[in-house]
Amino acid sequence: MDLSALVPAPRRESHPAVPDQAAPDRDEPLDVRLHAPTPDTVIVRVAGALHLRSSAVLMIRVRQQLYRAPHVILDLTSVTWVDVRVAGELRALHARAAGCGTHLHIAAENERVVDALRRIGLREPVVPGTADAVLACLAPRND
Repeated sequence: MDLSALVPAPRRESHPAVPDQAAPDRDEPLDVRLHAPTPDTVIVRVAGALHLRSSAVLMIRVRQQLYRAPHVILDLTSVTWVDVRVAGELRALHARAAGCGTHLHIAAENERVVDALRRIGLREPVVPGTADAVLACLAPRND
């Protein structure tokens, strides 16, 4: 399910863009938190820089949620940087979600992060917006 047309466009960044090759501090910890706002949805909120060393914890946490709910939202709105070498892991995660019947939605507001994800081939599951906006689109309508 492609939600990108339903989610409002992200806010523009107010600070100047950092070049893609500007790598973060490798010791910066990745903060991963889980939230289940509905029985059908789990949000995995991530903050910090996403690089190869930090991605293992994230992948384990997300894989655990794929069997818990039909919709898993990977919230990258607080991710400051994405290492393109993580691409294979994110694509494998998306394939695993599809294989077990779970919809994996990736929400990101940072334009550099959205662009990096699309450049590595993750187009459909990437929604340029917040996890809350994706959640609102998933909520049943009572019209």
